[in-house]
Amino acid sequence: MYDMTPENDLGPDEGFLESDVPEVSPLHYDDLLFACTHLCDLLEIENDALTNHDAETVKVLAENKLALANLYESSVQPLIDDPDLVGTLTTEEREDLAAIGERLKELVEVNARSLKAEMEAYSRVMTVMVEAAKKHATNTVTYGKAGTFDVNGGPGSAISFNTSL
Repeated sequence: MYDMTPENDLGPDEGFLESDVPEVSPLHYDDLLFACTHLCDLLEIENDALTNHDAETVKVLAENKLALANLYESSVQPLIDDPDLVGTLTTEEREDLAAIGERLKELVEVNARSLKAEMEAYSRVMTVMVEAAKKHATNTVTYGKAGTFDVNGGPGSAISFNTSL
C-alpha cells in the first residue's frame, strides 16, 4: 500500500521529469495507413457496384465509407496542421503513404465520376417516366367547389421519386 504521509508524497517538482516521458507524435501513421488502405478497398468494391448498377451494395457500404473517411480525416489532420511532421516518418513510411495516397486519389476520382453518372442516369430515367405519364394521363376526377364531381378539375396523378442514390 502507498504511504500517503507528507514525507512520501511527491511534490510538483519531484518524481518524473518531463524529459523522462517519451515524446508522442501527434501523427498516427498506422491509423492513416489503415484508413487509406481500407478506403481504397472499399472504393474498389463501390466502383464495381456502381458499374454494375448495384444500388444495394452502394447503400450497404455507405456507413463504412463514412467511418473510414472520418478516420482518414482525423489521421491526416496533424499533417495538415504541421507539415514538418513528415520528417518524423521513415523513408519507407513516406513512400508507402505516397503510394497509397496516389491510389486513393485515383479511386476517389473514379468514384466521383461513377456516382455522378449513376445519379444522372436515374434522373434521365425518371424524366422519361414522368413525361410518359403526362403523355398518357387520363382525366382525373376531383371534387369541385360545390362538392360535386369535377371531371376536368385536376392536373393528373403525381409521380415522385427519391433523389438520393
